[in-house]
Amino acid sequence: MTISTIPLFPSHTFVPGGQISRRRAICLFGAFAGFTFVVKDGAIALPEGTSLFTWDGTALGAPAKLTLAHHDQRAAEKIITVAIDEIERLERIFSLHRRDSDLSSLNRDGRLEAPAVDLIHVMKESRRFGNLTKGAFDVTVQPLWLLFSEHFSKNPGITTGPSKTEIETARKLVGYQKIDLSEGKVRLSQRGMAVTLNGIAQGYITDRVADLLATQGITQVLVELGETRALDDHPEGRPWRIGLADPTDPSKTTETIELTNKSVATSAGSGTVFGGAGQYHHLFDPRTGDPAKHHISASVITDRATTADAMSTALFVLPTSQVKNVVESFPDMQAVVTSPDGTKHRFVG
Repeated sequence: MTISTIPLFPSHTFVPGGQISRRRAICLFGAFAGFTFVVKDGAIALPEGTSLFTWDGTALGAPAKLTLAHHDQRAAEKIITVAIDEIERLERIFSLHRRDSDLSSLNRDGRLEAPAVDLIHVMKESRRFGNLTKGAFDVTVQPLWLLFSEHFSKNPGITTGPSKTEIETARKLVGYQKIDLSEGKVRLSQRGMAVTLNGIAQGYITDRVADLLATQGITQVLVELGETRALDDHPEGRPWRIGLADPTDPSKTTETIELTNKSVATSAGSGTVFGGAGQYHHLFDPRTGDPAKHHISASVITDRATTADAMSTALFVLPTSQVKNVVESFPDMQAVVTSPDGTKHRFVG
């Protein structure tokens, strides 16, 4: 287990859609996983006997990090190990990259006779968010992703997307209302339908891990598992500080926000681009079949990371004129959407 010293006041930067090569989770959770002991450097002392511990890895293919305050290193390592086990358990349900996951089985077979309770819960939440956003949030857009991915893979260097006919054919497979959740099962009503939970599962995993840590008595923790959730204040007696990445240059931040018992999620088309000049990306408007073009990023701050994750996806898809009504339907929600010209629009629920 690696023990090293890092600065007491790191800049925690949330980079939307950060891309890394897919590595097997079990490797990261073993020899390549590192716990870092953060020592006091004399600037502002932590409470007597308290230190910060961090773990870095991946969750659903995105960079992942846990930062928690504890007075005992060995106890902190055991608690983080419990959290890592939970991440691995949930990856076996939600991952699109694992053939043995519940989600992969659903997409392959069109049905699950005995789905995990977590999958049923996230599916029901996805339907609720779809209804609240009038279809802007839709977990059945995976056929569109597959269409665009295959189009640009087969035509390297091409600057135009799939034809309107191809897009419309894929779009006819889209519609979260076509998912049957009756009798405790999951069924896709059309052959060729496929589900992606990448717009909500990272938030759900973030919440599950944060809640699990809370049951372990951890009250000061920052959970960054694709989305970010802060429990309580930073042990220095201030909020946790999170930098929102610049969607045009992820190495920079546009502003710093402060979180105490809040979550934040950001969606940006720059997270995954297929080709051309970046106009083809992974955030599709389910109603048209094309990548959404109203914004270059959407950030949401609210209590639960699950809600922040789903809503940042939906707000990215919606035109600015419709964002206000959606945000106002969620008490205590804040949202920032950035137009292609760089203008930021702020909304409060």
